[in-house]
Amino acid sequence: MPFAKRSGSVSQIDQKLKSKRQQIIEEERIRVLYDSLILYCDKLLEKYELVYPIDDLNVNEIKKVSKEEIKEFTDQYAKTKPLGF
Repeated sequence: MPFAKRSGSVSQIDQKLKSKRQQIIEEERIRVLYDSLILYCDKLLEKYELVYPIDDLNVNEIKKVSKEEIKEFTDQYAKTKPLGF
């Protein structure tokens, strides 16, 4: 059975549309991952406190991690994950 060939050149509009759609899908994937990680952190913070590692020299000083730092770290982490994560 013969296969039909495409005639003409590949449309630039199709490529632009395809890359734009891929970008939107990727941004949505990152947003959903970020949102789910933030919800997980909120649940975690209901029972636990996140603190920075304690220096052996300054045992009396406990510094808590702020919610903004958690959000920033989560955003950076979500952007590094591959598709399907």
